[in-house]
Amino acid sequence: MDKKIMAIVNPVSAGGKTAKLWPKKSRVFKKEFKYFKEVYTETAGEAVEIARKAVNLNYDYLMAVGGDGTVNEIVNGMLAADLADNLKTKLIISAHGTGSDLSRVLPLPEKTEAVIKRIKKNQSREVNLIKSSYLNHQGEETSRYFINIADCGMGAEVAKKLNASKKNIDGSLSYLFKLFQTLFSYQNKFVRVEADQKLIYEGLLNSVVIANGNYFGGGINIAPEADLFSENINLILLKDFSKAAIIDNLIKAYQGKHLSHPLVESHFVNEIKISSDREVQLEMDGETVGTIDAEFKISAKKISLLV
Repeated sequence: MDKKIMAIVNPVSAGGKTAKLWPKKSRVFKKEFKYFKEVYTETAGEAVEIARKAVNLNYDYLMAVGGDGTVNEIVNGMLAADLADNLKTKLIISAHGTGSDLSRVLPLPEKTEAVIKRIKKNQSREVNLIKSSYLNHQGEETSRYFINIADCGMGAEVAKKLNASKKNIDGSLSYLFKLFQTLFSYQNKFVRVEADQKLIYEGLLNSVVIANGNYFGGGINIAPEADLFSENINLILLKDFSKAAIIDNLIKAYQGKHLSHPLVESHFVNEIKISSDREVQLEMDGETVGTIDAEFKISAKKISLLV
């Protein structure tokens, strides 16, 4: 039976390169699959509704053509569908993002021919999702799923600046530029972190990382011990780092060798609560979504992903 596939394309991803690169790939898919449709997003958040409708129309696959933020929107749209409790639609990731950190974790096929081959074989695997509850930019309690990494603190401030920029240079360089731009003005925040109903830390923190995957920031191996297929969340605390210490340990973080630092803690937990009396930014899969107070737990719902 012919596969029914929808590609949801973010043309401005990767600094606008996707709009130029995707049409060539699209032509190949259209030759191979009779029911192959593509939809271009025009505004942030639009992919959520497109994905929701596509699941309800019984598409076999949704293809995320963009960065980690595009994947995040599509995942949330899939889980908002009427058919989400019996989800049969699978996800294909075609990484075209500034950072595309999720593609560093998963064994995703890069060549179009390899993707087509795996679609025909129905080669997929379920991955865990983390469900979060937090305050949106209007101060309202809301919830959202993410597949890779969320963090609050300085990392989220960097993501906020990056998302407001044009992203017209390489993902890693873009992140580094915004990191150093943020570093010199950022002040560590007083934060309370609870995990599995126990107080883990209370005091000044640079960042709290809630990890399902390993990488963020265009290649920083921030959570080298995390596993997308495990039933635990990897909680990383970057405590009261000085600005100089952050710079000194940045290379180690790219290599995933920073966990031995005395101001870094790594925990494996099931549920997390983070609170502060200050405004602390929160990002998920590279998208700045709001602020804490926030809660996180492994979702009972999963996504089947082409791998």
